Amino acid sequence: MLYALGVLIFAVGLLLSIALHEVGHLVPAKKFGVKVTQYMVGFGPTVWSRRKGDTEYGLKAVPLGGYIRMIGMVPPRTDGTRSRWPRRMASAVEDFRNASRAEVEPGDEDRQFYRLTPGKKMIVMLGGPTMNLLIYLVLTVILLSTLGTRHDDATTTVSAVVKCVVPANSSQAANDSCPANAAPAPAYNVLKPGDVIVAIDGTRIAKWDDAVAIVEQSAGKPLSMTVRRNGVEQQLSITPVRNLKYVGSTTKTKEAGYLGVSPQIHSYYAALPVTQVPGYIGDQIGQGVSAIGSYPSKIASLWGTVFEGKPRDPTGAIGVVGIGRLGGDIAQSNVFNAQDKAFALISLLATVNLLLFFFNLLPLLPLDGGHVAGALVEAAKRGRARLRERAMAARGAGDASDPDAAKAAAARRRQIYVDTAQMVPVMYAVASVLILVTLLVVYADIVKPVTLGG
Repeated sequence: MLYALGVLIFAVGLLLSIALHEVGHLVPAKKFGVKVTQYMVGFGPTVWSRRKGDTEYGLKAVPLGGYIRMIGMVPPRTDGTRSRWPRRMASAVEDFRNASRAEVEPGDEDRQFYRLTPGKKMIVMLGGPTMNLLIYLVLTVILLSTLGTRHDDATTTVSAVVKCVVPANSSQAANDSCPANAAPAPAYNVLKPGDVIVAIDGTRIAKWDDAVAIVEQSAGKPLSMTVRRNGVEQQLSITPVRNLKYVGSTTKTKEAGYLGVSPQIHSYYAALPVTQVPGYIGDQIGQGVSAIGSYPSKIASLWGTVFEGKPRDPTGAIGVVGIGRLGGDIAQSNVFNAQDKAFALISLLATVNLLLFFFNLLPLLPLDGGHVAGALVEAAKRGRARLRERAMAARGAGDASDPDAAKAAAARRRQIYVDTAQMVPVMYAVASVLILVTLLVVYADIVKPVTLGG
């Protein structure tokens, strides 16, 4: 029951994120006068729809995305121009152009997307990713200012005592096992779980790190330790040994004094101070950029998992199905309390929106970033035409003060459009790769899913 609830919460959150992403496109498009014929959440067969004005609003059966349909996404073919693509690809370009322009009815000429200025095109296409970024920011700020972040502070109470001395990076340490010739740990049969370390050699211990600092510098040196056991203070003698230890929570190692004990952890949530929120968000954005940059290598790892039987990388690529399953695992986990579950589920949804923001900005059609790239090229061409006109006027080739000449020059600049239909072969190639990657990730998420335990 809890598993299904976790999956449902994530699914609803993702659908709302998709819907708001498309609203980010829809609102500026309508504001700029573009005719929008469809606003759909999902793909495939239509489950429900309703028409209001020019637009049909609806839900489709496969909730893996969404779209809005704007008329005139590509310009009509200029007479006399020839495509640089081979004949079959050129035919595909024109077929796409004809399908795109089929919805343009008489009287809609000025309501076509391609006729917007480059700046307005960028606003429309950036509206969706910007909405994902806003969702991430809102969820993160609410989370940090209400629930806060989790703190796991080591107390001065002993949680566990190991039996033997083994290097921290050995398989025995990972499995909590002792080889036959291993020396007993100094704390074994001396300290017990529940003991509270009060002082070492007369130095009061206020926090666990105080004890660690003394022990690490005392290899081979007997120490007098005061502990509180069952409410009664006792004096113990213990001698640390030199052993290979990890440095803090990193994978780096060092040789230092070692007892063989671990502390009890006090876990709690505390709201993050307002001054620290920008830094926290900045770190997550940096991690998001890094995640997008390393995605191709993660797909290569996933390929090995699916086709070569290799173990699934818990930090590798994961899709909507896998994230939904993680949401279910979090909800039904007996290890997490209610705060842990709320933090994990909200953080998961926020992170997905951040990654969608970066992914949609990639300058590849059919992604939003591909249309933004086309608008930038168009703006550059119009800017170059403007500079050329000014240069001609300066050489006396035209009268810059003539208002009719200025209007004619401005009209010529407005007729400069980037024909994004010519990128259809590239768009089909990118879309094919995205579909294959999606199928690969979904298959792995079903057959070899990522679990909370890795």
